[in-house]
Amino acid sequence: MLCFSSVFSQNAPDNLYREYKAWIDIKDTEGIQGTKFMYGEWNQGMLVLSDSLFFRQNYVAYDAQEGKILIKKEENSETVFEVNDINLTGFSIIENNNNNIKHDFVSLQKKHFKDNTSQGYYEIVNNIYRTNYLIKNTQKVIYDPNKSKGTAAINNYPLEYKDETTYYLKGEDGLYVEVGLKKKKIMNLLTKHEDKMQSYIKAKKINFSSELQVADLANYYYSLD
Repeated sequence: MLCFSSVFSQNAPDNLYREYKAWIDIKDTEGIQGTKFMYGEWNQGMLVLSDSLFFRQNYVAYDAQEGKILIKKEENSETVFEVNDINLTGFSIIENNNNNIKHDFVSLQKKHFKDNTSQGYYEIVNNIYRTNYLIKNTQKVIYDPNKSKGTAAINNYPLEYKDETTYYLKGEDGLYVEVGLKKKKIMNLLTKHEDKMQSYIKAKKINFSSELQVADLANYYYSLD
């Protein structure tokens, strides 16, 4: 499976845009607090086709409510394109407003998981190691703070977007298993090198609710093989 390079190798040629279906009408979300886009509406980034072709983008956005990747050519362009190329194997987003932190996503199918997890785009957690042991899927859902136990309250708070994130850890067989950042589930997958693992957990004071620390633990585990 794809592991990203930190180098942008190409700019997107004009025919890359022409091949995509224009999605001009972005649904109005006025009145809903937050955003349905991961890491902001428009950022720099890149598209990856067939695990080998890297196309730099000046304006890319990931709609995590509808699972759509969007691109446009210019800042003020009203024409937005939805990327629906079957050869798309991943993409990156560089946060313009957060020290240019890069987030790498891969497109995965059901065959990559032990259960019947749906295909979709999964973010590689802590990809500074250029590994893909811990991944996550984040969906933007609309939350109504006025509802309590299924009934409408008197309050009139605005709707808001919230993240629903699911974590998956790669097992010895190369398949991903949902772990939910739970210590028991994580350690049920990382079963070898028990003494070294326990020493590492103690020395590093691993917090299993921290995605970055779990990713670090997984990278250490697989480095022992």
